[in-house]
Amino acid sequence: MLSEQQISRLLDLANLASQKGLVRESRIILKGVLAVKPDFVPALIGLAFSHTVVDDFDGALAILDRVLEMSPHDPDALAMKGLACILAGRRAEAEELFAGLEQDSAAAAMARAVMEVA
Repeated sequence: MLSEQQISRLLDLANLASQKGLVRESRIILKGVLAVKPDFVPALIGLAFSHTVVDDFDGALAILDRVLEMSPHDPDALAMKGLACILAGRRAEAEELFAGLEQDSAAAAMARAVMEVA
């Protein structure tokens, strides 16, 4: 069984892989984590990110909608969905999502940064 620290490191590696364009590798890592911890929200958000970086916004949004069904107020899922919406040209929806974030959270800081450059 994987420890929480190992899972955290795997998620970091998967996100880095997505950022570097190694989407296949990222998804392999994330699906491995999800095999051990099904419906693990951070892994699902990472999987959604792997779709976002290749402009598969519908795929990302489908995953994020699933996460938000399980955890409707998850700030990271709301922020990631907002990012996907912005990139998909759905600014009004992103603004609604971002408005629901606690203003002093890391997710809100990311949302503000996205809105500044979008």
